[in-house]
Amino acid sequence: MVEAFQNAHHLIPTISNLVFRTMNKSLLIYFLIRIFHAQWHGAPASSRLWACVRQKPVANRRSARSAFRVKCAISGLSFLCAAAFPALHASEIPVYSSETDIVYGVVAGKTLTLNAFLPEGQAAPTPAIVDIHGGWWFGGGKASQVDYVGGWQWFKRHALAVFSIEYRLGHDGSFPENIRDCRNAIRFIRKNAGRFRIDPNRIEVTGGSAGGHLSLMVAMVPENFPDGGPLPGLEKVSAQVCGSFSFIPPTDFVRFWNQGPNDVITNADGKIFFRGPDDKIPYDSRPRLRVLFRGVTPDSKAGRELYDSMSPIGHVRKDVPPLLICDGENDPIVLGLHGKALCEKLRAAGADATYWMTPAGGHGFPDGKGFDQVLDKFLVRSLQLDSVQNEK
Repeated sequence: MVEAFQNAHHLIPTISNLVFRTMNKSLLIYFLIRIFHAQWHGAPASSRLWACVRQKPVANRRSARSAFRVKCAISGLSFLCAAAFPALHASEIPVYSSETDIVYGVVAGKTLTLNAFLPEGQAAPTPAIVDIHGGWWFGGGKASQVDYVGGWQWFKRHALAVFSIEYRLGHDGSFPENIRDCRNAIRFIRKNAGRFRIDPNRIEVTGGSAGGHLSLMVAMVPENFPDGGPLPGLEKVSAQVCGSFSFIPPTDFVRFWNQGPNDVITNADGKIFFRGPDDKIPYDSRPRLRVLFRGVTPDSKAGRELYDSMSPIGHVRKDVPPLLICDGENDPIVLGLHGKALCEKLRAAGADATYWMTPAGGHGFPDGKGFDQVLDKFLVRSLQLDSVQNEK
């Protein structure tokens, strides 16, 4: 039954309409959905929907009948959300413990921390995935709980240890300083694998937007990438990872610069100024890149080479680890399917690259019929989860 509904995301509007229109059968539908819901109550999305039905009143209810219709409709959505994920009883999902604000380094007077979300009761060291937050490289922060990490449903399904890190932002975190911070976080986690009870050879990265860019850089750059190197105490600890799941990432900074609107302002005296970032302007990349590259632009050969060196597109080679790269078809921030262009170059080089585009998707987490299986298979393959499960 579950397999028949694993690709049911696209049916949610249809089921909702049917439930509302078929009122003479609503009682039967309601009880059937309650039964199905009990079978899949371990799915977090369905639990949240059902909690809304149970605990919160429906606004503007005119009658008990209309309230009942709302309950039926949301129950239908709950069932489909549960069916969209592989069957997994709540008792099979491990309990997670949290350890927050762990210091992984101090750079230029800035203390850098990470949060660890660790599955309890595992018989063997677990694989790990490290979340790198987005925010234009200027904002955002590490996740305060595991359920705030993009993809957490998949990660908990496989009992992965989940880490969320911070890195220097804005001018303090210009390139390559922010890349260095992320790589040193990987070194710290690997060095402390025993403390976290993780497998140091099965560490992967993930992130979206700016975090997608950084997760790709962590995965793709060579060990000796000139970012300033390991922090004291992390020397001779590898920053390499076994894969990256990145979504909506800028992958080519020269292209990203060229796509951005002009940021030059000329006053009445003919003096030239550069305006700051404006969140009201779509894909306003230039003011931010000026800061992140300390005033260097890609208008010269040296500038283009610098921009390429800080872009995933500049590190294409055959021996990068497995990569899952995802775009939104209508992304208003990262235009023109940056991920697709990178993936095509990677495949031409013989690299292991998987691509996903969310149909009509914007600047957000990947979605669409079949994505659940794509991400699940990628994690199983890149983190060798079959062998991990066989060892338990």
